[in-house]
Amino acid sequence: MAYISTAEVAAIRAALKAKYGKRFKFSVQRRDHLSVQVAIVNGTTDFSELWADKQPGDYGYGHVGINPYHITEDNYGRHAKLFADIVKIIKTAPADAEGGREWFDKSDAMTDYFHTAFYFDLEVGKWDRKYTKVIGNK
Repeated sequence: MAYISTAEVAAIRAALKAKYGKRFKFSVQRRDHLSVQVAIVNGTTDFSELWADKQPGDYGYGHVGINPYHITEDNYGRHAKLFADIVKIIKTAPADAEGGREWFDKSDAMTDYFHTAFYFDLEVGKWDRKYTKVIGNK
C-alpha cells in the first residue's frame, strides 16, 4: 500500500533545498498518507513558455502540471532536464529519512493491481498561486 511519512517528505524538501536553494523556492506538502505534492513557486528561471497559450487572468496562467512519465524536450523544452532531476530527487530522497525507502512502482493496471511506494505530483506554480520569476538570489 502506498504510504509516505512526514520524515520522508522532509527528506525530499531538504534535498531540493540543498540542490536548488539559491535558484528556486519549493512547496513540498504531504497531502495525505499516500502522496506528496511538489511545486516550484518562484525562482530565477522563466517558465512562461509552458503557459504561452494562456492570457493573464486565465485559469492555468502561471501554473502547469508536469507529467513525470513523459518528461521530454518535446513536452517541456529546455526545462526537461530540470524536471527530470527534480523527479529523481523526489524518488530517491525519502531513502535518506530514518525508516525511509526509495520510490518504486510494481503496479499492473491490466490486473487491477496497484502497489507503489507513494504517489507524487510535480508542478510549476500552484492552482491558487502562480509561479513568480524573481531576479537574482533570494
